[in-house]
Amino acid sequence: MNRRLRALNLVSGFVLMLFGLVGASDLALAETTKERILREGKIVIGIHNRSPWGFRDEKTGEVTGWHPDLLKAAFADLGVKNLEFQVTEFGALIPGLLAGRFDAVASGLSITPERCKQVAFGAPDLQAPDAAIVLAGNPRKIYGYADIAAQEDIIMGAGRGSVVTTNAKAAGVPESRMLLFPDIESNLSALRAGRIDTALMASATVIGLLAGKGSDGLERAAPFDVGEAHTNFAAIAFRKDDVDLRATYDEQLTKLKGTEAFAAIMKKYGFGDPEAVPPGITAADLCNRQP
Repeated sequence: MNRRLRALNLVSGFVLMLFGLVGASDLALAETTKERILREGKIVIGIHNRSPWGFRDEKTGEVTGWHPDLLKAAFADLGVKNLEFQVTEFGALIPGLLAGRFDAVASGLSITPERCKQVAFGAPDLQAPDAAIVLAGNPRKIYGYADIAAQEDIIMGAGRGSVVTTNAKAAGVPESRMLLFPDIESNLSALRAGRIDTALMASATVIGLLAGKGSDGLERAAPFDVGEAHTNFAAIAFRKDDVDLRATYDEQLTKLKGTEAFAAIMKKYGFGDPEAVPPGITAADLCNRQP
């Protein structure tokens, strides 16, 4: 009888232990990305190492940029002080986010209906219309997509996966006259070498590039008429399941806007009223707008 009781106790203990392990596993699975970030005080962020969006400062080795600075300011009073940045190609940012390599992408992604099918965008934080970099003096007289479309020997360069290609096609520029590059360096190198006649990027990217080193012999085509193309609005991207993380970030961003700290970040990267997001523009509206 005692042996039976001991056996039953052993079995009961084993069952309870299993339930305990399952319960602990369920608790771990129930923890959201936001809860983990707040518990650890750490968030992992994907960038593509490009000014002004998110890049590593060559002098200090520190990661800076428009979106990293916003995240640092937004999460500071929540106790999230450890921001780990991982660099990848622009076209790999969304796949990396979806694969769980990052908790957020802070690298100048424009809000588009196509991207909204994959990720959840935070509130738009910067207005960034398309802009063109040309050789000094603008020898091909490029002042808009219409000029590129009309001159059959003009070749434009753009980043793989960038919104400017969609806008260019809508304006009549055939894909056969677009060269797509994995990074900005190769795009600008092609411009200098005469392989392309203009490099198309978001205006904020152009501002950052022409303000830095290595911009000699280049200039921004001004004006540059995008025709009927939509104005781009940049935002930080999250996974669709991380609803609470995105909501928390949006709350913090709302508090940040209108403060001296936000104005200082704008000024730091050469942004002003043309780049400010007009009142009433929401990520939901941009996700649902028609081409």
